[in-house]
Amino acid sequence: MNNVSELALNYLQSYNCHIPEEYVGLLRSACEIHPPPHGMAKYGNLYRECARDRQWFANSLAVNAYEEGYGSKQVWEFAQRIENRDFARLVRGHSIDESRHSKMFVALLDILFPTELETEVREEFKSFSPEYYPHSHPPIEPSPEKVIDKFQVMDQIIQINLLEIRALILQLLLRPIAQAYATRENLPKVTCMSNLFIYDETKHVEYSAYCIGEFIKEGNREWVREKIIQRQQTINEMFLIDTETDHSLGTTVLKTQVG
Repeated sequence: MNNVSELALNYLQSYNCHIPEEYVGLLRSACEIHPPPHGMAKYGNLYRECARDRQWFANSLAVNAYEEGYGSKQVWEFAQRIENRDFARLVRGHSIDESRHSKMFVALLDILFPTELETEVREEFKSFSPEYYPHSHPPIEPSPEKVIDKFQVMDQIIQINLLEIRALILQLLLRPIAQAYATRENLPKVTCMSNLFIYDETKHVEYSAYCIGEFIKEGNREWVREKIIQRQQTINEMFLIDTETDHSLGTTVLKTQVG
């Protein structure tokens, strides 16, 4: 069994998440056929080596703040293209989480490196979040002219699922680094923030797995099997290309692909 699929499934179990059995088998199969490079020791070692540089690690937190804020807006726009109200509701919740994550990364940066952010830069970083909340957000109703068919929706949700597993792994790598940079006084707060990041990423895997399971129930198992294998390969290729150019080594967000 592949360590990435098993790690994700173990975290889902630890949070008492309900995961469709069909999804479990397909995830394991996809990770066996195309082993995710972000689960390999080489990547973890490279991340830890880079993170020993204070400036690199601080920059990675800033990049994550930007990417989470940008991702939040993209995910909300995706929700507006989904006709299935249940799926759209879950995707909107993901968007709100990412908006909060953007602010959390800025807060983490401020806690760990309080003297290295000028006021103007700090305010710029805070603006990365679109400030979505359960009580304050863009319109919910789908845009009729933008609604996409259910297979396109599921393709995107499958990619979200696999990318959130990658995000979970990065949070697990980030956790001990952030704790090492923390002072004794702020260590509990840093640990609490890390716990929330890990919990949220796990719940994102859960909701997207639920959507995949519901789609399988409609008689689409073979389509899902082929798509999840294809998208795992795509994500692996994206990750390796971006890592080689140092674009995504320390980021929690990678873009989904169309087509």
